[in-house]
Amino acid sequence: MSALIPLSDWLRQAPERPVAVGADGMVSRRELEARVAWWYRRLPARPGQRWALYHQDTVEFAAMLLALWQRGSTVCLPGDNRPATHARLQPRVAGFAGQFPGVEAHYRDAPPLSSSLPDWQPLTADFPALELYTSGSTGAPKPIVKTVAQLESELAALERRWPGPEEARAVVVATVSHQHLYGLTFRLLWPLCRGQLFEAEICQLTEDVFRRARRYPHFVLVSTPSHLSRLNPALDWHSLRLSCHAVLSSAAPLQRADSLRVAVLLDAQIREIYGSSETGAVAWRVQTPTSEAGWRPLPGLDCELTPEGRLLVTGPQLEGGRQLLADRATLSEDGGFALLGRADRIVKIEGKRISLAEVEQVAEEQPLIKIARALALSRRRTEIALVAELTPEGRQFLQTRGKPALVRRLREAFARHFEPVALPRRWRFTEQMPYNQQGKITVDSLMAMFRQQDVKWPEVLGQTITGRSADLALAIPATLIYFDGHFAGNPILPGITQVHWAEHYGRTLLGVEGTFCRLEVAKFQQVIFPDARVTLGMEYQADRQKLAFRYFSDKGVHSSGRICFS
Repeated sequence: MSALIPLSDWLRQAPERPVAVGADGMVSRRELEARVAWWYRRLPARPGQRWALYHQDTVEFAAMLLALWQRGSTVCLPGDNRPATHARLQPRVAGFAGQFPGVEAHYRDAPPLSSSLPDWQPLTADFPALELYTSGSTGAPKPIVKTVAQLESELAALERRWPGPEEARAVVVATVSHQHLYGLTFRLLWPLCRGQLFEAEICQLTEDVFRRARRYPHFVLVSTPSHLSRLNPALDWHSLRLSCHAVLSSAAPLQRADSLRVAVLLDAQIREIYGSSETGAVAWRVQTPTSEAGWRPLPGLDCELTPEGRLLVTGPQLEGGRQLLADRATLSEDGGFALLGRADRIVKIEGKRISLAEVEQVAEEQPLIKIARALALSRRRTEIALVAELTPEGRQFLQTRGKPALVRRLREAFARHFEPVALPRRWRFTEQMPYNQQGKITVDSLMAMFRQQDVKWPEVLGQTITGRSADLALAIPATLIYFDGHFAGNPILPGITQVHWAEHYGRTLLGVEGTFCRLEVAKFQQVIFPDARVTLGMEYQADRQKLAFRYFSDKGVHSSGRICFS
């Protein structure tokens, strides 16, 4: 096994050889050290302080990271540099380094290589090197501190599992950001400590991966399911088969079909990494055509189950030596485990306990759905919502049959597994899940898909038009703005809204013209409640410029009347 350069003493022990590939070619160890020295003199950081760091260039990021550590400061690592993130961190940190709003940067003023270098000091094992933040997949981000000892222990476990000079000669090409622990570890820290070249720039598109990978005799791809599931099949991936050493994937389990497809395209192992911000990398797996493949703990780590079936991990890279995870699992006799979903994703709806993970599992068993995410929406009542990325078959069904028919098909399938209260009531269908830069699907991104503008119209489930007559099957959303305040605790659809809809659809479907003049023989016989399904029947008497309408359902006639135009 090759010996890792200690992260705590990299500046003194790293050999004289290239460390990265930048926009202008190879970046030598001496050039990186010069950048560290420049930032060491530039940043007014002091021991014990926390400094936020964000920079898209991995080499420049590494220089600032090492400089801040030499200053004795903890580096706070946000996932982005948006104004809201900047504002959230301001009361927590002493300063900002890199590409934050209003932060000056003089990256072109690098000192000459002959400049004297500071007397670098090794970091102590208990030095709080990093403060990370959870991705938001379970709520508001929370800080997590990583010591040098924890980071070095994780790197040692990875090197024990995948040693060898052959892999160390492969250039790291990545689609993930180093601003997240997975990208930081596999794209920067591990390559830095094993003497493996890494690219300074991230690949945004699969075409970037293909173009950049062709430059190297050997490469390793560090990616996520969101990228690997969309490798462009039109590209000549087979031409890279002899140069691709391995593909790494994390952030979420990679679907088996995607794993096998990429493995064939690149003729390489697809190594999936399981872990969290709290634990770092915990386990790995390689899915094969003949087995589902369970997760295997990394060297030095042990997994056991609590009485509730949650994973409990022990090992030197964990704070206090152990960490309870939110995932439920089953253990296998060979020491591996299979994941069953998050234990904290249980919601109560009308007194019933519902597992969101189980809802997602049932959804992904349907041939029309590739990936599903369930969440609970709290409005007038709590209800299940589902965001689904459709398969090609599902997209075809949606295009030809429409959303109402797709929802009915899926609800019928769900009804075989769940009580009515657990059936999703809100649906969003998408061609791609809302992944963030780290390949995560956060609760906020899912919630945003249900934060719509005011709902003012019913959902048209079907329509029949014959000459000057039309029948529309309508679903009345509970989220209509017209229900607000009409009436508190027992909302009903206002009569004026029903007239307005009849006029609108009469003009749209039957060619009604003229100015609304008056309403004749109007009768409102039965109220229409939220989530009701009714039929709007209309007949336009063009010679008299009158539109007769009638709302009815299996309960009888709800309302009727004639709108006169002039």
